[in-house]
Amino acid sequence: MTLPVNKKEAKRIETRKRILEAATHLFARLGYHKTTIQDIAYHIGMTTGAVFHHYNSKNDILDDVVTELDHSFEQYTRFLDNPHADYNTMIHGIMDIFMDRFYNQPDTIIALASLAAEFSGIRGPVIIKVQAAYDRFVDAFEAALDRICAKPTNRAAAICFISALQGLALQALVRDGEIEVDDLVRGFLSLVIHNRNEQID
Repeated sequence: MTLPVNKKEAKRIETRKRILEAATHLFARLGYHKTTIQDIAYHIGMTTGAVFHHYNSKNDILDDVVTELDHSFEQYTRFLDNPHADYNTMIHGIMDIFMDRFYNQPDTIIALASLAAEFSGIRGPVIIKVQAAYDRFVDAFEAALDRICAKPTNRAAAICFISALQGLALQALVRDGEIEVDDLVRGFLSLVIHNRNEQID
């Protein structure tokens, strides 16, 4: 039985959530190293002291941000774990999830790409956690592809696919006002579905 959360604990949880959302947004836009605790505090109308009351350091915040970004793949992996007999239907389903995330939580898509680029040359705990987050999607996508048609290139295809999704999100932000994300998704679908169907034929 789950015990009810008291008001003080509920407030603590909510404040930490706000800190992580602000940090995710800023890490996505500015990068980790250029973001300060003061930036995070200012973004949500808190003092730096209040932030430090919840986190000992910016690195502790980063650790929790990456953990949350890891969880952001759960919707994809649950969908991919379902038995998909049809490639086209599976891809459309993934893109529906992507669109929902882009409209409701774009920072979760962009932040992981930003952190991956920023820490890729620094082999350490952060990049290991970032790669593990990506691998949640890659493993599930590869397994789903194998169930439809086992190929030695399926893992590489899965890695390329998640890279393309993140690039698509970045381009949608860069080209805001020029082309809608829906049009980019349609273009992407025409590419991955048309080419895949030709290979199967």
